[in-house]
Amino acid sequence: HYETALRLFGESEAHNKRFIAKTINFGLIYGMGARKLSETLKITFKEAKAYIDSYFKLFPTVKDYLNNQKEFLLENGYTQTLLGRRRYFDFSDATEFMKANYIREGINCIFQGSAADLIKLCMYKIYQHYQNSELQMLLQVHDELIFQAPESQIQEFLPHIESLMNSIYTLLVPLKCSVSVGENWADLK
Repeated sequence: HYETALRLFGESEAHNKRFIAKTINFGLIYGMGARKLSETLKITFKEAKAYIDSYFKLFPTVKDYLNNQKEFLLENGYTQTLLGRRRYFDFSDATEFMKANYIREGINCIFQGSAADLIKLCMYKIYQHYQNSELQMLLQVHDELIFQAPESQIQEFLPHIESLMNSIYTLLVPLKCSVSVGENWADLK
């Protein structure tokens, strides 16, 4: 998100506008248009449209990829996650409104479903490795895992879990997780 902010807003504004870049990154791949982006960021429609236009000029392959996935979905009636899970859509009796929703949901499924695939792989590997230890996996929230461990063993667990999560699946852009330690969940943010 910082890299997107850097390219969209320049070095002097990148840090302060990372949240905007994050909203744009996620919003556009999930089918957000200028109207919704303007509402979300509380900016004018014109500004939102300019952000979107700039984004796709900077990252033309993203637009090509999204268009290719849309064509694939319309031709084949499904989308597929990174690990091959499919979500099917029946376009045969769909209205234009339903068709547009199916397309948004289908594209969303590629990204959200792939993220779910990866976190489940991590959970399984961590379970396999630590099932007989004092490390307890308590909660999964989207792409986050919350653990409980004795304080004396935290530094022993952290490097391996971080390494495992970063290497769970080879992608062109490497996965990079961050690790936080705290007394409770609120301390981790």
